[in-house]
Amino acid sequence: MSCTCCQGQMIGLHHIGVRTTDLAKTQAFYTDVLGFEMFKRVSLPQPNGTATEIAFVRLGTLTLELIQPADLTQVEKETGMVQHVAIAVKGIDGIVEKLKAKGVAFRTEEPVNNEPLNAKLIFFTGAAGETLELFEDL
Repeated sequence: MSCTCCQGQMIGLHHIGVRTTDLAKTQAFYTDVLGFEMFKRVSLPQPNGTATEIAFVRLGTLTLELIQPADLTQVEKETGMVQHVAIAVKGIDGIVEKLKAKGVAFRTEEPVNNEPLNAKLIFFTGAAGETLELFEDL
């Protein structure tokens, strides 16, 4: 039970942040290859006169914050604890074929049936080196 009056309420996932050293390349991967929509672009000025560049992209209810830090060395230093981002799909086999045609290399040749999860899934790597998963509930 949660109180919504004075203590606030956690209501769900807002977005997942993905760091990158090349925002344009990463944004193009998500929009042109995976079909996400870019809906917000922000430049956050830093005290040293540089700026952290951010683009928000979404697909259905999944929102990603693509972050290019002003100091690009921070990308590898602060990898965080996100192991992968799973994208819910319907018709995984057709999507895999479309993405292969666009040059996406998957970690396995075909989606794998995962009986314990009652799902079909496949992993690949995004433009910023992030691990992505296509996940279809069976």
